[in-house]
Amino acid sequence: RGGSMRQKYVKVHWETEELDRYYRKNHYPEKVWKDNEGMPFGIYLIDEDDFGSIDYVEWFRTEEERDKEFNELIKEEA
Repeated sequence: RGGSMRQKYVKVHWETEELDRYYRKNHYPEKVWKDNEGMPFGIYLIDEDDFGSIDYVEWFRTEEERDKEFNELIKEEA
């Protein structure tokens, strides 16, 4: 991979990303658009030079689970 790719893990939330609106607009069932079937806390791996490109997404039921995984991912990178 080219050295220009600067990737970074970020914490996201279903509603902050406006995914609830997106999925509701596209007629997904309520349990999906409301909170991603109960898993609204996410981690994205993004390219710092191109926020449109998301290379990895994982969703979690609780903030604690998400933060634990987030910290693991960051440690691996260091």
